[in-house]
Amino acid sequence: MREAIRKVMSLHFARSGGAGQPNAELSAEPTAELEGVALLVTRDNLSLQWAPRWLQHVGLDVKFANTTDEALGMASTMRPNVLIVDAALVVDDRKSLLGKLREAHGNDVPLIALCGSNADVTMAAEAEVTDIVRRPYDWSLIARRVVRAVRAHQTLGQLQYAHSQLDKLNSSATAAERERARAAGIDSLTDLPNGEKFRSLLHKATAGRDRLGKDLCLLAIGLDRFRLVNDAVGYENANRLLSQFARRLKNCLRDQHIIGDPNCGSVTAIAARLGGARFALLVSNGDIDQIMRVKQAISHELQQPFEVAGQSIYLTASIGAAIYPRDCDNADALVHYAESAMLEAQKTGSGFEFHTQPYDTSSQKILQLDGLLREAVRNNDLALAYQPITDAVTGEVVAAEALLRWQHPVEGMISPEVFVPAAENSGLMLEIGDFVIATACQQLRTWIDSGMRPIRMAINLSLCQLLRGDIVSTVEAALRENQIDPQWVEFELSERGVLNQKADVVDAIHRLKALGVRISIDDFGTGQAAIAYLKDLPIDVIKIDRSYISGPNRSERDGAIASGMVALAQRLDATVVAEGVETLEQLNMLREWGSHECQGFYFSAAVCPEEFRNCFADSAK
Repeated sequence: MREAIRKVMSLHFARSGGAGQPNAELSAEPTAELEGVALLVTRDNLSLQWAPRWLQHVGLDVKFANTTDEALGMASTMRPNVLIVDAALVVDDRKSLLGKLREAHGNDVPLIALCGSNADVTMAAEAEVTDIVRRPYDWSLIARRVVRAVRAHQTLGQLQYAHSQLDKLNSSATAAERERARAAGIDSLTDLPNGEKFRSLLHKATAGRDRLGKDLCLLAIGLDRFRLVNDAVGYENANRLLSQFARRLKNCLRDQHIIGDPNCGSVTAIAARLGGARFALLVSNGDIDQIMRVKQAISHELQQPFEVAGQSIYLTASIGAAIYPRDCDNADALVHYAESAMLEAQKTGSGFEFHTQPYDTSSQKILQLDGLLREAVRNNDLALAYQPITDAVTGEVVAAEALLRWQHPVEGMISPEVFVPAAENSGLMLEIGDFVIATACQQLRTWIDSGMRPIRMAINLSLCQLLRGDIVSTVEAALRENQIDPQWVEFELSERGVLNQKADVVDAIHRLKALGVRISIDDFGTGQAAIAYLKDLPIDVIKIDRSYISGPNRSERDGAIASGMVALAQRLDATVVAEGVETLEQLNMLREWGSHECQGFYFSAAVCPEEFRNCFADSAK
């Protein structure tokens, strides 16, 4: 019965003109529902015969492509309003033409697939076409589906345009609101005074403070690791966290138990957002007790979680404090000192620091030091002293660390902790660093020529040498000019100051190692990512920081940590050098731990080259 029905339907279809001819009759006049171009890509003869009639009837101009290359070219140049493509067609690399067209044009053009088999349907679905038509093709119906697809695409385009216009309007309104807030000196995110407004208020406060004879206290507050928080929750949610923190900061100002003291009269306080995740709090009539009350109040606020995006987030802050006029004589310096103390609190992990001034860093003193240092470089007043490094068991001298010294004729001995940072800031450190490398290598050559057996020469490197100088060429030239085997030169990288995750630094260290020199980590155990350095860098020597050996606050826990570092270095086949050895008791302790080498005043302070040769030549033969 079913077979008979199929035969009757087949006969009727053949009589009506074939699979491509619709049963409906074309009206005399086209409906012209659409305007534009339809690109037809098929090798089906009936489709080529009937498709243009029905597509033109709805108002489309039909273009034909005979090959896949022609189809890709025409689709790119004419930008048709609709693509009607045989799903069975493939390009030269055996990929479907549908996929190529969708890849090239995305969703910019409706794509209708003509499918003659289940495999064609699967291929069309994978290409994410707009519509799928199965054989036998009724082009009267296909034309109606084309009209719906094109209209839907046009509507989508209109909606997208409307959304873009709405976004522009919202953006303009937001920008106008931000501009009004900026003009009023208010941070639009937190409703606190912005950095510019706060500095203006601070200048007025310091100008009138001399008459009142009261101190001003400035707290600089930085939210810790906020970049990590930003990455974790996203920009918008991170802004909500800043806004919530600002509200809690304002709550501290409203509490008279925190801000205010009946014994010192009226107390005022101003909170502001300096920028990013940095805030400021200015308190009049400030004293130490007042500062500590505010600090404790902020810490209490941070103990409570912040709710954002359905999750609880805990924040921590580092706070720096500076007092006017105790610490400085102007508003700008007060901000600088408070922020510097905040950065120190972040660096040390203490969470809170008062401003301290161990050395005169006023602009005049800095300029004076810079001039003296440049004069010292021109006059060759800088020199190297050498401290021996000995075998922990035999006491044999196995290395010398080259240490920079500056004996000024008027100022006396100037500490490297003072002039090295000045040299780095002024750009002199590259020249001084080249001098140290060349002089240390020349001295090693001189000792060897005088009969001493070769020992390692340890040379400190600064961060600017690794980042800005051509350190590899400098070292290569010094080794070549002094005919020194690279294995006898060792470069010390301070864990606190040099090592970081910058790609340029890591690359420079690897290129140095490729010369054959040894790489040492100095001050090991004082940085924040010591284990990562051992994993990522070609380290030959680990120097345990003196604070674990002879520091004033050394404890049994320090000893346990240091012995663990020795064991770790041994497993990594690295030489262990213990710094700061001052007593026989400490030396015996290091021997028990298995430390390979030692350095410190128990053996010798840093001495001039001649004294080093006279004192340690026998030990180094």
